[in-house]
Amino acid sequence: MAASGSSVGFSIGEVSQAVGLAPQTLRLWERERLIRPRRTDRGYRVYTELDVDRLREIKHLRKVEGLNFAAIRKQMGAAETSEGANGHPPEDPAEAPGERLRRLRVKAHKTLKEVSEATGLSISFISALERGGSGASVASLRRLAEAYGVTMRELFGADLEAATPLVQSAERPVMQWDNGVRFEEMASGEKVMDPSYLRVPAGAGSEGFYSHTGEEFIYVISGHLLVELKDQGTFRMAPGDTLYFPSTTSHRWWAEEEPVEAVYVNTPPTF
Repeated sequence: MAASGSSVGFSIGEVSQAVGLAPQTLRLWERERLIRPRRTDRGYRVYTELDVDRLREIKHLRKVEGLNFAAIRKQMGAAETSEGANGHPPEDPAEAPGERLRRLRVKAHKTLKEVSEATGLSISFISALERGGSGASVASLRRLAEAYGVTMRELFGADLEAATPLVQSAERPVMQWDNGVRFEEMASGEKVMDPSYLRVPAGAGSEGFYSHTGEEFIYVISGHLLVELKDQGTFRMAPGDTLYFPSTTSHRWWAEEEPVEAVYVNTPPTF
């Protein structure tokens, strides 16, 4: 517990115990702009009593009433940024995707032209994404991630640090694209396999071929998923079907006229 003037602050561990939520859930809700604790000079989260009350209300809306994040934000409003301990706004842990892309490019010491040549994406498209533009597909972001030497999880800023055997469905870190394609992480911490719960809206998909190191396994739960492996043809997967292939094979996938739910496993976690 930390005191600053007349206000009292609580650490993420204390709040986790007080509210009955796992630390990774608190981090997930922070990324979803439901809560915004202030940060100390060293970057530690500090929650106020108002933050704790808000978390209890969010927990009720999420667990009891079953509202999704968008509905909770609509009802409660997005959390406002509080000032850090030094009186300045803290760094945003839920960094905007465009800014994250720009930072990764700069960190990799690459120009827009170099990234364009490496990925086959136009300079104007990459620049637009860095300015917060939409339209990035699974395939295009995968190419950017490979150019910057990071995984898709790192590109999205997914918080997978806390290792726990159980990951509850409401606490899965999420990667979601503009076309509604959604990967929900099903395991946390360092691991050999990278299982995800995949949701693909009707007619949506990867929007292009991509490849990476490793191997992949897909199990379709509902809907029909089409997977094209370059030079091997297109496979139409029905509920209960499985597909296993090397990730180095250029591949793309999409849903037919109904949504698809599937379990998608990459090993090692290089996606």
